[in-house]
Amino acid sequence: MTLTDLAALGSFVSGVAVVVTLGFLVLQMRQSAQNQRSLMQQGRSARLNDLALARTQQHLAEAFSRTGTGVPLDPAQVEAVNAWLMALFWAYEDSYLQFQAGTLDKPGWDTDVATLKLFLALPECRASWRLNRVAASGGYRAFVDSLMEQIAPAPMNPDLWKAIVAEELAKARA
Repeated sequence: MTLTDLAALGSFVSGVAVVVTLGFLVLQMRQSAQNQRSLMQQGRSARLNDLALARTQQHLAEAFSRTGTGVPLDPAQVEAVNAWLMALFWAYEDSYLQFQAGTLDKPGWDTDVATLKLFLALPECRASWRLNRVAASGGYRAFVDSLMEQIAPAPMNPDLWKAIVAEELAKARA
């Protein structure tokens, strides 16, 4: 075997090593992107769960139970409801921006939009948006404004909860 043959063999082995290394790099990049999306989803879920759990705090639960009933809220209750709703809007703005950047997948975004639509039907949520919309980014502000135009206000109906629970209990006993 001549030096030329050895050089050619070395060049071939080097080329194979580069291809194998690139294959592993592509695999690692895919796995890294998947892990990043998973972390983004986990953070989104934790943020929204924290918001939901915050509503179980006595003062906030009492304030929300009075909204939409015609019973006036005291100033502290107005502040608590508005602050919670502002946090909700900021959480969904973050999801909006993540979706626009391609770091939140379509099914996750569709879930957020459906939930946001449910909230935007509530008069107290609509009022909070109108008071605080100036703090939102331009694209998100336009997006929520367009949803507000599509959705008619409808106060929460606590009797509906009771009726559905009664239906489910009847099914369980049948």
